[in-house]
Amino acid sequence: MKADLHLHTTASDGAMTPSEIVDWAVKGGLEVISVTDHDTVAGLEEAREAAKSRGIKFIDGIEISAFSVSEIHILGYNIDPKNEEFIGALENVKRLRQERNVKIGEKLKTLGVKLDLDFEAEGIGRMNIAREIVANGYACNVNAAFEKYLSVGGAAYCQSERISPLEAVKLINSCGGIACVAHPKKYLSDGRLDMLLSGLSKFGLKGLEVYYPNHGAKEIGALLQLCEKYRLTPTGGSDFHGEEDRNFAVDLPLKTIKALKIV
Repeated sequence: MKADLHLHTTASDGAMTPSEIVDWAVKGGLEVISVTDHDTVAGLEEAREAAKSRGIKFIDGIEISAFSVSEIHILGYNIDPKNEEFIGALENVKRLRQERNVKIGEKLKTLGVKLDLDFEAEGIGRMNIAREIVANGYACNVNAAFEKYLSVGGAAYCQSERISPLEAVKLINSCGGIACVAHPKKYLSDGRLDMLLSGLSKFGLKGLEVYYPNHGAKEIGALLQLCEKYRLTPTGGSDFHGEEDRNFAVDLPLKTIKALKIV
C-alpha cells in the first residue's frame, strides 16, 4: 500500500492547502496519506473531506514540536481532532511557538532583515520565516536561510520553551492517537536514540519513522532493529512542505497497516 504519512499544509508551514496536498498525493499515485501539521489540527477536516472525494485513504495526524536537550518532534496518528482536552493543550503549544516566532522577528529586525510577516499569526513556523527571508533577498534559498539565520547557531535562532517529548507522547495518547518519533536519523547518529526510545516506550510511544527521504539502507536497518527491540511500529513519510522535489512513497508493512487500522 503506497503511502506518505508525513505531509504539511498551509495550516502550519506547508505551501499547499489541505485540498491541494490531496490532489498532489493522488497525482503521485499514493493510496494512503496523513496530514501532520505542526501543533495544529486546523487542516484535517478539509484534507479528510478532499481525500474522501478523491478516493484516497486518510489518517488524521499531527506533528508536535517538543524539546529535550534538542528539538524532538513527535508524530501522532489516528488522533481525535475534536477532543477538547487535546485541543486545549495544543493551544498552549501554539502559544509557545508564537512567542518563539516573535523573538525571532525581533532578532531579525536588529540584523536589518525586514520582513512583511505577522510573527504572531497562528500556524507560522520557521519554514514560513525562511521563505520570506528568501523572497526578500536575504538568502538564496530556504536551506541557506536556515543556516544563516534560523538553525542552531544562526544569527536569529531562538530556543523556545516547549513541552517535553514525554508530554507530547502522553498528549497524543490522551486522545486515542499513536505516538511516533519523527525523522530520527539525527538521534541515531549522535547515539541518543536508543535511550530516547527506551524512556518513551515505557510511557506509550508506539512507533518510529523508519522510512524517510534521507534514511539510507544502513539507517533503515538500524531503525528496524530498534523497532523490534522496543516493539514499535515502523512508519514513514516525506515531510513534504510543498516545495521540495520529493518523489517519495512508502510501501507500508502489514504490521503498520494493522497498527494504524487502515481498512
